[in-house]
Amino acid sequence: MTQQDMPSFTIDVRGEFACFSSPETSVERLSYPWITPSAARALFEAVFWKPRIIYQVRRIELMAPIRYMAVRRNEIGGVIAPNSAGPFDQILTDQDRQQRNATILRDVAYRITAEMKLNDAIPAKGADDNHGKYREVLLRRLKRGQQFHQPYLGMREFAADVRLSDPEKPAKPIALDYDQGLMLYDFIYPEGEGRKRKTSSKAKVQPLYFKADMVNGVVAVPPRDEVLRRNREHNL
Repeated sequence: MTQQDMPSFTIDVRGEFACFSSPETSVERLSYPWITPSAARALFEAVFWKPRIIYQVRRIELMAPIRYMAVRRNEIGGVIAPNSAGPFDQILTDQDRQQRNATILRDVAYRITAEMKLNDAIPAKGADDNHGKYREVLLRRLKRGQQFHQPYLGMREFAADVRLSDPEKPAKPIALDYDQGLMLYDFIYPEGEGRKRKTSSKAKVQPLYFKADMVNGVVAVPPRDEVLRRNREHNL
């Protein structure tokens, strides 16, 4: 199946609060003005995901104005390594709680379009392991409101309402042009492209950036291969 033949899906997303912070502002969080491609992809994965499926977000439309608000949140300062085990590998929240400031978004609404492709690195399991089968499953789950876990907007406490977009009820995005500059696109993991793979404590996760420009409320998201090439060219 060629790139032009890949099935495309559009969802409507709403939420009371959202925070899409860059890796550089992980302590005092400052949200990007709209959802990042990786966070948008995670919304599709929350509805339906298999190791053979890769979602490529191609279009983000802002359906509500950009509104910021400042909050102070309780967070845990420490982390436990994924391979830790034993009675002493624990965090006591009362002792490790920290108050941090965050500049987040409120009353967000997006229309997100993504393509579905198959991961060639994973062998097919049977003749029905194809786009058609997975397309029907995703559409069915979106229509029924089924999810593997609650979709969220940057942080797990910021729940997202995800629905299949209705082409018969078109709505226009906001009339806004915005040059965001560089925005987080995704992360490159040492083990390669994948999901939920354990990394060692010495492994370094590398952020991937792209030039994010909004035109009339629409952000065109380039393919991952193009973003990788540009990052290498500019040593990002």
